[in-house]
Amino acid sequence: MTNIRIAMRKAGTSLLLGSLAVCGGMFATSCDDDVDMNDESFYTFTGQTASSFCHEDGRFTIFSQLLDDTGTAGLLSTYGYYTLFAPTDEAMEAYFTRNGISYASLTDEEKSEMVFNHVVKSLGVSYTSDYFEEGSLPEPTMSDNYITVSYDVDALGSGLTVYLNKNVPVIEKDVEVHNGVVHVVGNVIVPATDFITDVLEQNETTSFSLFAQALRATGFYRAIEPIRDESYVAPYPDGELTRGESKFQVPTVKRYGFTVFAEPDEVFANAGITTIEELARYAETYYGTENRGDYTSENNALHKFVAYHILDRQMGTNEFLYSGSTTVSSRMNERCEYYETMLTYRLMEIKAGNRINYRTKTRTCVGINEAESNLSAVNGFAHCLDAILVYDEDVMVNEVLNKRIRFDFYNIPPELTNNNIRWKLMNPGYSGYVVPNDFCGEHLQFSDETQITMWSSEGWTNFEEDELKLNGWYDFTLRMLPMPPGSYEVRIGYRQESWRGIAQLFVDGEIQGIPRDLRISGTDPMVGWIDDTENPAVDSENDKSMRNRGYMKAPASIYTPQAGGVSLRRMSACLRIIVGQFTWQEYGPHFLRGKNVYDPNQEFHGDYIEIIPVSQIDKEDIY
Repeated sequence: MTNIRIAMRKAGTSLLLGSLAVCGGMFATSCDDDVDMNDESFYTFTGQTASSFCHEDGRFTIFSQLLDDTGTAGLLSTYGYYTLFAPTDEAMEAYFTRNGISYASLTDEEKSEMVFNHVVKSLGVSYTSDYFEEGSLPEPTMSDNYITVSYDVDALGSGLTVYLNKNVPVIEKDVEVHNGVVHVVGNVIVPATDFITDVLEQNETTSFSLFAQALRATGFYRAIEPIRDESYVAPYPDGELTRGESKFQVPTVKRYGFTVFAEPDEVFANAGITTIEELARYAETYYGTENRGDYTSENNALHKFVAYHILDRQMGTNEFLYSGSTTVSSRMNERCEYYETMLTYRLMEIKAGNRINYRTKTRTCVGINEAESNLSAVNGFAHCLDAILVYDEDVMVNEVLNKRIRFDFYNIPPELTNNNIRWKLMNPGYSGYVVPNDFCGEHLQFSDETQITMWSSEGWTNFEEDELKLNGWYDFTLRMLPMPPGSYEVRIGYRQESWRGIAQLFVDGEIQGIPRDLRISGTDPMVGWIDDTENPAVDSENDKSMRNRGYMKAPASIYTPQAGGVSLRRMSACLRIIVGQFTWQEYGPHFLRGKNVYDPNQEFHGDYIEIIPVSQIDKEDIY
C-alpha cells in the first residue's frame, strides 16, 4: 500500500471529511483535521484478490455469478490496481425487483456493463476511502463513467454515510486485497444516462426548472451534449508509445465534458425572477440589449448569461482546485484557479472553499451548495449556486481580475482535464503522457518535429506538479488565458537545468527579445539570484536587480521536498522569465509561442504562466 500512502497527499482535502462528521455539518469548513495519517488499522487485509474475496465471502453470490458469466473473475484475479464496489445479494435482489427483471433476463452485454459499472481499473492506485471527498473519483469505471461521492447522515442519525452517485451507500470500506481494494455497497451502481439539462429538469430535491428552460431556449442544451470526438483516430490503439527505453501513455479516445453552474428556482425567485422573460431582462442589465428576444444569438443577453455558467471541462466540486502537496501548507486557503467560460474570452475565478469571483473589498462571492451539487450526467456535472452568477464588467475588471493571475500550462486545454491527464501522477512503468499535435485544438498546437511529453511529480519543483517538456526542433503555441483590455506583463515559470535549451519566444506572433537560454543558473551574474536574508530591504533590492535583468525568483507559495523542504523562492534553479509588457485593446485570444533555435536534444520546460496588470507590479507579494 506504499503507493496509496504517497497518493494520500494528492487527495489532501478528502481528509477534511473525517472532521466534518465531528462538526456535524457538511458546510463547516473551519474544522481542524485531526485524522491519524499513520493509523494502519483503518485497513483490512484479506490476503485475497478482488475476485476471490467476492467468491468466498458469502454476501456476493449473485455478483460473483456475474463475474464468472462475463469472464471478469479472471481479470479481477490478476495483478493490478482495481477498485471494486461490490453489491451485496440484497442489493442485487432489490435492483431486480425495482426494475421488474431477473438475473436470467439479463443479456451478456447487460451483465458485462453491470460488472464494469462497479470496477475502476487504474494503472497506478487503488481508491481507498482516503480519496472519498464530495465530488467525483479521479478516474472513470471500466464502463467509462464517473462515480460521484457524497456524505449524508445514516438511517440512525448517528453519523455520516458515504454515498456513491447519491443513492448507493458504502456499508463497508477499505477491504484490502492483493490487487486493489474492495468497498461493499448496499445498492447497484447505475451510471447516469441523461444529459445535464435533463438531470436539472428531473432533480427531485431542488428545482432548477428556470435555468433548465434557459439552457433549452438558448440552444446550449445541444451545445453541451457531445461526449467524445468520434473523428479522433488513436495513433497508438494500445495506448502506448515507446521512445528508446521509455514508454508513454497516449489517449485511445478523446472525451468531451462540461460543468454547468445553475441557480435553483428559489435563488431566482428571491431576486423577483420567475419567468424566462424576467431572467432575460435581468441579464440585459449586465450584457446589453442586442438581439433582444433572439435567445440563440451569441450577442443576446440571456445567451451570454447562460454561457457564463458553463465550462468546457467536466469537474466535480473537488476538482476545481489543485489539492496536492506542491502548495505551501500556509497558502492552501489562497489557492485559486481561472477558467475560461463558454462566454468567450470571459474568465471565472474559483478560490479555495469553492468561492466564485470572490470580492476582497466586500468579502462576498457566489458560493456552491455542496449538498445539491455534483449532479452527474452522461456529459458532465451540474452544481447548485447560492446566488446569481454574472460577469459584472466593473467588478471583474477592477477587482477580481485586477491582480496577478497565475496558471499552469495544463490549465489551458480542456482536453487535458477531460481525458485524465491534468494533475495525474505518473503511472508505474510510464514516463508521462503524449498527445497528437491536433489533440488540444487551438489551445495547444505544436509542429510535427516537436516531441512532447506531459510529466508530473510531487517530488520535483513544479507548480501543481505538472510540467510540459518539449524536445526535438520544437515549435509550439499555447493560447493563454484571455484577459480584459489593459496593459499587462507576461512571465513564464521554469526550472533551469543543463539539459534545457535555448528558445525564441513570441507573443501574438511578435518576437520577444533575444532567444532565452534556459540552462543559465540563477546564481549566474546574468540572472543575479541571491538567497533571501532576514533583511526585507536587502531581499527587495535583489528582486529589483533581477527584474532589471529580465528575471524573477519563483513564488514562495510553491513547495518542494527538495533541499530539506523549501519554497521555490529558495531554489536558485527555479526562475521566472519576464517575457514582456503588452497593451491589449479588447477581449480576445493571446498566444505564447516557443521555438527551438539551438539543439534538438535540448528541451523546453513549461511549468506556469503569470499575467499581471502593469499597475499592480509594484504592489504584488512574493507568493
